[in-house]
Amino acid sequence: MRMTRLTTTVLATALGLTGALVTAPIAGAAATAGCQYKVVWPTAGVYENPNPYSAVVKTKYAGDIVGASTCEGAGYNEYSYALVTTDAAADRRGWMRVEALVAL
Repeated sequence: MRMTRLTTTVLATALGLTGALVTAPIAGAAATAGCQYKVVWPTAGVYENPNPYSAVVKTKYAGDIVGASTCEGAGYNEYSYALVTTDAAADRRGWMRVEALVAL
């Protein structure tokens, strides 16, 4: 009887750990949902606000991957901007020119 309880406890613990390992990639995938882009210009600015006169808070380079959890866009005259997440902006929301990006 003691051996049955020990086996049951070991199996329950093992299955519990397996369940945690199986769900970890799913949680990571949910964090990357939204819009992601690849920078195609040699250098591209990340602006504080979606207009060409706003402060550039960061520079990204060709091949960098950027994005945000939502797919927002904005326009200023003839310029179009895509929302990207960045620690460099006061509200963690930066804006990049759409022409500098290609959707992934």
